[in-house]
Amino acid sequence: MDMQQVFLSYCHRDDEPYGPQNRRWVEEFETALRESIGQRLGPGRVQLWRDKRRLAGNELFDAQIEQQLDRSAIFVTVLSQHYLASPYCKLEFQSFGQRRIASGDLHVDTLSRIVKVYRRAIDRADLRRFVDLPALVSEIDRTVGFELFYKDGLGIDRDVLLDPDMAGLYWQRADDIALAIKRMLDASSHAPTASRDGHAAAARTATPIASGMADANVRTSSDTAPRRAVYLARTASDMRDTRDAIQRELEDRGFRVLPEQEFPEALDGLTQAVQADLDRCVLSVHLIGARYGAVPEGTEKSNVELQTDLALAHTARSFRSVFWSPPATARDAVTEARQREFVGALEDAAFAPDRAEFVRASLEQLRTLLVERLREPEPAPTVMAVAPAAEAAVGRGLYLMCDPSDRADAKPLQVALMQLGFDVVRPSMEGTPEELLEENKANLVASDVVVVVWGKSREAWVRSKLREAQQAPGWGRTRPFRGRFVVVAPPDSAAKLDFDVPAGVVVLRGMTATTALEALLR
Repeated sequence: MDMQQVFLSYCHRDDEPYGPQNRRWVEEFETALRESIGQRLGPGRVQLWRDKRRLAGNELFDAQIEQQLDRSAIFVTVLSQHYLASPYCKLEFQSFGQRRIASGDLHVDTLSRIVKVYRRAIDRADLRRFVDLPALVSEIDRTVGFELFYKDGLGIDRDVLLDPDMAGLYWQRADDIALAIKRMLDASSHAPTASRDGHAAAARTATPIASGMADANVRTSSDTAPRRAVYLARTASDMRDTRDAIQRELEDRGFRVLPEQEFPEALDGLTQAVQADLDRCVLSVHLIGARYGAVPEGTEKSNVELQTDLALAHTARSFRSVFWSPPATARDAVTEARQREFVGALEDAAFAPDRAEFVRASLEQLRTLLVERLREPEPAPTVMAVAPAAEAAVGRGLYLMCDPSDRADAKPLQVALMQLGFDVVRPSMEGTPEELLEENKANLVASDVVVVVWGKSREAWVRSKLREAQQAPGWGRTRPFRGRFVVVAPPDSAAKLDFDVPAGVVVLRGMTATTALEALLR
């Protein structure tokens, strides 16, 4: 593959020394991006070019810039208020865009050749006014950029380079951009060759780069399989870094991650865009944090809640949704009233097990769960007849789910159940999160009865265990449970006295309720 050039466009004022260490923002970004490209692609595939002439306000849009724009396949632009105020930067930006519009390849599949890097938060209206070309405005307004700043607790955008604790984010974003470039170049051999009148040399070096994120139902070439697509819902600000991490992992595993473009600002456009993306996907993943998120025009619901509603309303038979929340975001820990109501509704929802699930677990457990959900279905095994004696033995498997704080108190219950002839298993006390999650799923698939002990544990933990039992068919369970029980033990609490019992669950009082349980299972 021929060498491809990336044009780094920036305002020289953004590269002036600043801060206590006189650091140069663009210079350091270029270093991070260059090294990340080297790590991702190796030598000889990408040349990163920027104009390093230190011109004090008298920049010239000269033949050298024209030549480099012609040679460049990708345009990385460092957006800031300085950039938007610079007529020179505007001319550079528009010139690249006009070249690509003329050749018909500014937008390749779903990916724009103009990569937006935000040094600071930029209002979309300001960016539209800056672009000032109708053919470019619609393209730039909807594409997603890379934010190289962070927002503090007050929602104020802060410079990453001035905060040593945020240095990892700076390099992470540079690696994200390098990964996007790699995917484009890896797919370029499957794209048609471009040509432009009067630009033969440029046509040789600016071959259209096909997006590696082609539609899940379309092949990019005769010998390339389509990539399955996952809808990774946009989040509120507190879940943005987590979403970035999940997106990287999904893309590394070969999945196309949607949405790939900015949401329209009004409700109707947003709804249409989300529905179109959901139609392409096999799974939607929704990360629910402590913040409610932005509310678009024409509604009182946040983007986060709207995406949840649309995913639950999706009718494709093979489609399912995962709603995830970290352990610290239980309903009673959320301070914002709208978000507390939203989280509570998800906690209490009785989802069809083959369509949706709400999971409160660690990030590592979520990763493991997504791998499981996205695993290609295996051919159904040959069903063998089960002898009557073996079938009777299967019906006595009992999974005794108890929090570590209740393990010792639940020991007499375990012994009593074993004396009644049940084959009792309990969760392991040690293991990695992945090992414990896999063991839990295996126990729920294999057992015939589930008993959840509610002693010192919290109501939210009990409900999460009942939801896991409900999710077991998605993990391979092929028959209904003989029974699902909650055994309520001391200490007493208001939650235990006012517990809303889910459908199909029986509540028993006291650790000595084994006789009643045996009678219910006869």
